[in-house]
Amino acid sequence: MIAFICGGARSGKSQFAENMALMLTKQKNGNLYYLATARKSDEEMVERILIHKKERGETWKTVEEPYDLEKILMSCGTHDVVLIDCLTIWLSNVMFDRHYGIEMVEEEVSSWIHLARKSQFSLVIVSNEVNEGTPFADEFVLTYIYSLQKLHQLIVTKADAAVEVQAGIPTYWKGEAE
Repeated sequence: MIAFICGGARSGKSQFAENMALMLTKQKNGNLYYLATARKSDEEMVERILIHKKERGETWKTVEEPYDLEKILMSCGTHDVVLIDCLTIWLSNVMFDRHYGIEMVEEEVSSWIHLARKSQFSLVIVSNEVNEGTPFADEFVLTYIYSLQKLHQLIVTKADAAVEVQAGIPTYWKGEAE
């Protein structure tokens, strides 16, 4: 199962994705991984990370990796469930810290999906919807937004489920509620 979950800031998408991953783990009886892409950039972020880890509890095996997700995914096996939270932060990390272009980013994300299919683990990818509202004039911001939208389209074409969460309410654009 490959699932793509998106929504705006504080829309409930992460909670929805966590619930989906927990449900998949119960069905598959595998390991449950939380692949966190945020960096501990300041004290506030360190505190937020600690709070989120505490809220998730010991059910989750949390792996913090801001860049090289493929190396983590290569160790996953059949019946495992991996939640990547979130694509938005990962993209910003690799675009601005490592200067990845869109082709390299698309190859990387395609590789994650290929690994999940080949090794038969479930992959739940969380992302933010940032392409609504007034367009930005800044070239870097526009490049980032367009790159994120290309990734969304790539993932959705290969996903079994695509869900948008608004105000805690999921809308299935692809696949069905289980």
